[in-house]
Amino acid sequence: MSVTESRRLAFETLLELEKTEKKSTELSAAVLDKYDWLPQRDKAFYLRLCQGVTERRLSLDHIIDRYASVKGGKMKLPVRLILRMGVYQLLYMDSVPASAACDQSVQLAKKKGLGGLAPFVNGVLRGIDRSGDAIRRMFESEDSMEALSLRYSVPEWIVELLDRRFGKERSLVFLRSLYEERPVSVHISEKADAEALRSAWEKDGVRVETCPYLPQIAYLYDVPGVEHLYGFAEGAFFVQDASSLLAVQAAGIKPGDTVVDVCAAPGGKSLAAAELCGETGKVFSCDLTEEKLARIKENARRFRLDNLIAEQRDARCAPEEEQLEKADVLICDLPCSGLGVMGRKAQIRYRLKPEDIPSLRELQREILKASLPRLKKGGTLLYSTCTLTKEENDDNRNWLLSEFPLQSVDITERVPAQLCRDSAAEGYMQLLSGFPEGEVPLDGFYYSVFRRI
Repeated sequence: MSVTESRRLAFETLLELEKTEKKSTELSAAVLDKYDWLPQRDKAFYLRLCQGVTERRLSLDHIIDRYASVKGGKMKLPVRLILRMGVYQLLYMDSVPASAACDQSVQLAKKKGLGGLAPFVNGVLRGIDRSGDAIRRMFESEDSMEALSLRYSVPEWIVELLDRRFGKERSLVFLRSLYEERPVSVHISEKADAEALRSAWEKDGVRVETCPYLPQIAYLYDVPGVEHLYGFAEGAFFVQDASSLLAVQAAGIKPGDTVVDVCAAPGGKSLAAAELCGETGKVFSCDLTEEKLARIKENARRFRLDNLIAEQRDARCAPEEEQLEKADVLICDLPCSGLGVMGRKAQIRYRLKPEDIPSLRELQREILKASLPRLKKGGTLLYSTCTLTKEENDDNRNWLLSEFPLQSVDITERVPAQLCRDSAAEGYMQLLSGFPEGEVPLDGFYYSVFRRI
């Protein structure tokens, strides 16, 4: 029996992920582009295996170490990857027969020059297959921090952080949401024919749902790739999560406003701001590298937004004199720990360390301090992150209020009634995937709005 192409490609992708800092989405997209001739079923299997093994890595390693005679770092990385793939198929892919999961793992070991370890791979997987029901019961038996960490494959320090910040009930809802089906969220341009887009997408087999509190946001399921969808080339829509658009709307951008977005790539907030400020306004969309700017420029060209200007600059550096106090709205959506988007970017949970958070907070403060001189007196500052930590969110909000001539803005009228909470009157919102928004897909997100006085 030969190894299937989808399993071979999944192994090579997962191996590269372990050895580089590349993103899983970028690697898998490149592979699917190169092997476009693969049947759709094989592409779907490849994606599911790559994503599932990445998401469940912590849980898979725990199971492997219980059944393997060689533990942890003593096991060769290629062997551990083959075992992760095999265990994931055994426990989380009901459509794969146990015999196929085991046999294909053995063949993969041989193909990769690890034939001498094929009996070891076979023995570990056969033992796990025999104990599958007991393993599932073990993961569901209790709700201690360690048990939740293993059940949801999230490092224990993150589970404890969530519990301290939101309490067990809300944290559990968030952890469960990490494994719910996640659609592609797109923002339909106000110039586009939304009904024509939805009709064309549905004819192509895409399931379309509309966000109940943001009609311009559509959720797309079973999408082969947004760049292939009707309307993409014409700039009829762009990828943007509802939480990101909610933050931009909270800034209260008006026609004719000058908006500065200091860390803009990939540009979703800049595009939304350009729509809101209209032809009489301007958006200066800034980022550090030419590569990031190229993506912003391409999006602006596709959407025919002549009022969006891309600027290359380091957000940590003070602005030039001609840039001082020119912005009606300053958007500071800053680099962060990203815990709110773990459901879409599983690698975050393994690459992030507790000691990273204080340094990220200091970077955020450095950027805020350098950027604030661009804001007019009476202008609006939007500070936002896609994370959940107190240090990067509430602490920075309090720091801004204590160190700068800023006051909170009541955003109650700018928040959809379904989401509005008491904190909106104080100018900030913490959104958490799965709660209290119920079945509506949403990234974990924080935003706070200030006026310069």
